[in-house]
Amino acid sequence: MCSRLRMVQGAACLLALGGCAKRQPIDTVREAPPTEPTTEIPQVNASLELAGPGLGKPTVFTFEQLARMEMTRLEDVMMLKSHEPDETTSWEGPSLEALLAAAQIKPGPMTLRIAAADGYGIGCAREDLKSAIVALKDGEGRWLAEIGDKCPLRLVPPDKPGNYWVMYLTRVTVEPVGDPRP
Repeated sequence: MCSRLRMVQGAACLLALGGCAKRQPIDTVREAPPTEPTTEIPQVNASLELAGPGLGKPTVFTFEQLARMEMTRLEDVMMLKSHEPDETTSWEGPSLEALLAAAQIKPGPMTLRIAAADGYGIGCAREDLKSAIVALKDGEGRWLAEIGDKCPLRLVPPDKPGNYWVMYLTRVTVEPVGDPRP
C-alpha cells in the first residue's frame, strides 16, 4: 500500500527567532516496524484526508490504517515555542511523504495546506515538510489518542518551529505551486 520511505536527517542547527541561540539537532531518526496485528490499536474516530489537484488518488486514511503503516520514530526533537519554554520530545508515526506517495502525489513543486479540526492551519512548500510525520504515539510508545488532551493525529515536522506543528490534524490539501485556487 505505501512505498517504503527511508528518512535521513542530517544534523542541523536551529536558530531561535530571538537571540540566535543554538538549538540541539535531532539526535536520531529511525524507522519502527509496522504495528503488528496483535498490537491493540485504540478505537478512535479520527481520519486524515489527503486531497487536492496535486494528487492522482485523493485518499482518506482512518486512524486504524495509519496505525498499521510503517512508523518513523523521531527522537529528542526540539520544538521551538514562541510563548513558552522550548521542549524536547519524541514521536512515532507514518511519514507524511509515505502518505503523499500513497495518494500518488504528482511531480513538480507543490504547496501543502495543513488543516486541524480546531480551525488552525498552515500553508507551506512540500519541501518544508519532507521530514514530517503524522504522530500517533509519544516517545514512550503511548497512543496520543489515549493520553493528555487526547489529540489522535499530530503533524510533527522535526526541523520546523512550533507554529508548523499541527494538533488535531484532519486534512492535507496538495496544490501545484501557482495554482490560483484559495
